[in-house]
Amino acid sequence: MNDISFQQILYFRAAMRSTSFSAAAKLAYTTQSTISKEMRALERVVGEPLFIRGKRGSFPTQRAVELDMELTGIYDTVDRLLTGSEALGKEELGIGFCQSIDFLSAIPHFFETLREFEEELNVRLVCRENSEVLSGVLDGSLDLGFILSDSNPVNPNIKLHTAVSAAPRVYFSRNCPLARADKPLSPEAFSRYPLITTKYLIEQNGYRMVNLLPFTPAWIKIVDSYDDVLLHLATGRYITLLRPYVNLANNVNVVGYELPASYSLKQGVSMIWRKDNKNSRLKALLNKLRLYDKQP
Repeated sequence: MNDISFQQILYFRAAMRSTSFSAAAKLAYTTQSTISKEMRALERVVGEPLFIRGKRGSFPTQRAVELDMELTGIYDTVDRLLTGSEALGKEELGIGFCQSIDFLSAIPHFFETLREFEEELNVRLVCRENSEVLSGVLDGSLDLGFILSDSNPVNPNIKLHTAVSAAPRVYFSRNCPLARADKPLSPEAFSRYPLITTKYLIEQNGYRMVNLLPFTPAWIKIVDSYDDVLLHLATGRYITLLRPYVNLANNVNVVGYELPASYSLKQGVSMIWRKDNKNSRLKALLNKLRLYDKQP
């Protein structure tokens, strides 16, 4: 029995339940020549003929009937394996991304890993608001999420791994006088400009990102979205603070300027997943990223 292959067992069962090798081939989703070849190989293993071939089809010998009965328990195991494989094939891996992040520049290594075995993982990728990604991971509609982590999610069910972290930079448009000024720029140069930022950043930071700046902006204007920020930057009259891995920071019409090392505030893109997530595909991906052993 140990010399009989898994494929031979599948094809033998199909042949025993068919009146010809061509009918068995249809049942096993293969070709008649493959069935014939594998049955000849199986007969060599058994040491006896298993089928009588004729113009009207193939007929099992007494030894084939006996072997069929001997394999009954193995058939059950095969069925369980196939059923499990089909269920695994239907299982998908849902990954959500905060739509503000430029992920190709922020986490290229993740996409390189994902590309290696995306087909076998059956991946579903979606872009959402930061809060929607977090809630999706919590309610199980997403298995993995990438969020802007100004603060860690306060939830005991969440596992968090910082994928990338960097200090925000000052950004201004190419038509701003700062873009043409002599470099390096001094903190005083920025203090002459109002700072434009979003409600989200203020709500998440409580002005901490602004208060730690080595300069004081002329004033602060709060808008709803990054699109609004870009619109104001286009006037050449505003500056803003951005992480270098958000989409707006990589716009060709804006210029980024690193702040002194004394500006120690760092913000990151974090990978999050539920600690109790049972999705085998999530485990496979975390293993590939060498993160699974970091789970508690």
